Amino acid sequence: MQSVSGVRLFGFRLGILILVVYWCAIFTGTHLPVIPGGMPRINDKVLHFTAFFILATLLCYCTTSKRVWPRVGWIIATCLIYGVVDELTQALVRGRTPDVKDFFADALGTLAAVSLYFGIRAVWRSWRRATRRRRATAPNRSLS
Repeated sequence: MQSVSGVRLFGFRLGILILVVYWCAIFTGTHLPVIPGGMPRINDKVLHFTAFFILATLLCYCTTSKRVWPRVGWIIATCLIYGVVDELTQALVRGRTPDVKDFFADALGTLAAVSLYFGIRAVWRSWRRATRRRRATAPNRSLS
Protein backbone atom coordinates (compact mmCIF):
# COMPACT_ATOMS: atom_id res chain seq x y z
CA MET A 1 0.00 0.00 0.00
CA GLN A 2 1.32 3.43 -0.97
CA SER A 3 1.75 6.08 1.72
CA VAL A 4 -0.48 9.16 1.64
CA SER A 5 2.50 11.38 0.80
CA GLY A 6 3.04 9.44 -2.44
CA VAL A 7 -0.58 9.38 -3.61
CA ARG A 8 -1.17 11.65 -6.58
CA LEU A 9 -4.38 13.28 -7.74
CA PHE A 10 -4.41 15.21 -11.03
CA GLY A 11 -0.62 14.89 -11.06
CA PHE A 12 -0.17 16.58 -7.67
CA ARG A 13 0.67 14.98 -4.34
CA LEU A 14 -2.47 14.56 -2.26
CA GLY A 15 -0.82 16.26 0.72
CA ILE A 16 -0.13 19.39 -1.36
CA LEU A 17 -3.74 19.48 -2.60
CA ILE A 18 -5.04 19.18 0.97
CA LEU A 19 -2.69 21.99 2.05
CA VAL A 20 -3.88 24.30 -0.76
CA VAL A 21 -7.57 23.59 -0.12
CA TYR A 22 -7.14 24.05 3.64
CA TRP A 23 -5.19 27.31 3.22
CA CYS A 24 -7.90 28.69 0.91
CA ALA A 25 -10.55 27.63 3.44
CA ILE A 26 -8.93 29.42 6.38
CA PHE A 27 -8.34 32.54 4.27
CA THR A 28 -11.99 32.53 3.27
CA GLY A 29 -13.14 31.85 6.83
CA THR A 30 -11.14 34.74 8.28
CA HIS A 31 -12.33 37.16 5.59
CA LEU A 32 -16.07 36.60 5.72
CA PRO A 33 -18.10 39.42 7.28
CA VAL A 34 -19.15 38.73 10.85
CA ILE A 35 -22.72 37.46 11.00
CA PRO A 36 -24.32 38.29 14.36
CA GLY A 37 -25.56 35.13 16.03
CA GLY A 38 -24.61 33.06 12.98
CA MET A 39 -22.20 30.69 14.72
CA PRO A 40 -22.02 29.23 18.18
CA ARG A 41 -19.73 31.29 20.39
CA ILE A 42 -16.28 29.72 20.37
CA ASN A 43 -13.34 31.70 21.61
CA ASP A 44 -11.75 33.03 18.42
CA LYS A 45 -8.25 32.63 19.92
CA VAL A 46 -8.90 28.87 20.08
CA LEU A 47 -9.99 28.97 16.44
CA HIS A 48 -6.84 30.88 15.44
CA PHE A 49 -4.59 28.51 17.40
CA THR A 50 -6.26 25.46 15.84
CA ALA A 51 -6.25 26.86 12.29
CA PHE A 52 -2.53 27.65 12.42
CA PHE A 53 -1.71 24.40 14.22
CA ILE A 54 -3.25 22.49 11.31
CA LEU A 55 -1.66 24.79 8.71
CA ALA A 56 1.82 24.36 10.21
CA THR A 57 1.33 20.58 10.52
CA LEU A 58 0.38 20.36 6.84
CA LEU A 59 3.41 22.47 5.90
CA CYS A 60 5.65 20.17 7.97
CA TYR A 61 4.17 17.15 6.24
CA CYS A 62 4.34 18.55 2.71
CA THR A 63 7.82 20.08 2.75
CA THR A 64 11.01 18.09 2.47
CA SER A 65 14.63 18.91 3.14
CA LYS A 66 17.66 17.02 4.37
CA ARG A 67 18.42 19.91 6.74
CA VAL A 68 15.83 20.24 9.49
CA TRP A 69 16.56 23.71 10.91
CA PRO A 70 16.21 25.66 7.64
CA ARG A 71 12.96 23.78 7.04
CA VAL A 72 11.68 24.61 10.55
CA GLY A 73 12.63 28.27 10.05
CA TRP A 74 10.93 28.42 6.67
CA ILE A 75 7.70 26.89 8.01
CA ILE A 76 7.58 29.20 11.04
CA ALA A 77 8.39 32.29 8.94
CA THR A 78 5.74 31.37 6.36
CA CYS A 79 3.05 30.94 9.01
CA LEU A 80 4.00 34.12 10.88
CA ILE A 81 4.10 36.23 7.71
CA TYR A 82 0.77 34.79 6.64
CA GLY A 83 -0.61 35.52 10.13
CA VAL A 84 0.39 39.19 9.84
CA VAL A 85 -1.03 39.49 6.31
CA ASP A 86 -4.22 37.72 7.40
CA GLU A 87 -4.74 40.09 10.33
CA LEU A 88 -3.98 43.23 8.30
CA THR A 89 -6.29 42.29 5.42
CA GLN A 90 -9.15 41.67 7.85
CA ALA A 91 -9.34 45.45 8.24
CA LEU A 92 -10.76 45.52 4.70
CA VAL A 93 -13.72 43.32 5.66
CA ARG A 94 -16.89 44.73 7.24
CA GLY A 95 -17.17 43.66 10.88
CA ARG A 96 -13.58 42.41 11.10
CA THR A 97 -10.69 44.10 12.84
CA PRO A 98 -7.01 43.19 13.11
CA ASP A 99 -6.08 41.90 16.55
CA VAL A 100 -2.58 41.36 17.94
CA LYS A 101 -3.93 38.67 20.27
CA ASP A 102 -5.16 36.73 17.24
CA PHE A 103 -1.66 36.92 15.79
CA PHE A 104 -0.19 35.60 19.05
CA ALA A 105 -2.67 32.70 18.94
CA ASP A 106 -1.57 32.05 15.35
CA ALA A 107 2.08 32.07 16.43
CA LEU A 108 1.44 29.73 19.38
CA GLY A 109 -0.44 27.29 17.15
CA THR A 110 2.43 27.35 14.66
CA LEU A 111 5.12 26.81 17.30
CA ALA A 112 3.14 24.03 18.98
CA ALA A 113 2.62 22.18 15.69
CA VAL A 114 6.24 22.48 14.55
CA SER A 115 7.57 21.43 17.97
CA LEU A 116 5.22 18.47 18.18
CA TYR A 117 5.81 17.35 14.57
CA PHE A 118 9.60 17.47 14.70
CA GLY A 119 9.70 16.10 18.26
CA ILE A 120 7.65 13.06 17.26
CA ARG A 121 9.71 12.74 14.08
CA ALA A 122 12.97 12.68 16.07
CA VAL A 123 11.65 10.09 18.52
CA TRP A 124 10.31 7.94 15.64
CA ARG A 125 13.62 8.03 13.76
CA SER A 126 15.58 7.23 16.90
CA TRP A 127 13.30 4.27 17.66
CA ARG A 128 13.63 2.97 14.07
CA ARG A 129 17.44 3.22 14.19
CA ALA A 130 17.53 1.36 17.51
CA THR A 131 15.21 -1.34 16.15
CA ARG A 132 17.41 -1.82 13.08
CA ARG A 133 20.53 -2.05 15.25
CA ARG A 134 18.91 -4.68 17.48
CA ARG A 135 17.87 -6.73 14.46
CA ALA A 136 21.35 -6.47 12.91
CA THR A 137 23.12 -7.58 16.09
CA ALA A 138 20.60 -10.22 17.22
CA PRO A 139 21.81 -13.80 16.88
CA ASN A 140 20.24 -15.76 14.04
CA ARG A 141 17.96 -18.31 15.73
CA SER A 142 16.62 -20.22 12.80
CA LEU A 143 15.30 -23.70 13.44
CA SER A 144 17.14 -26.29 11.40
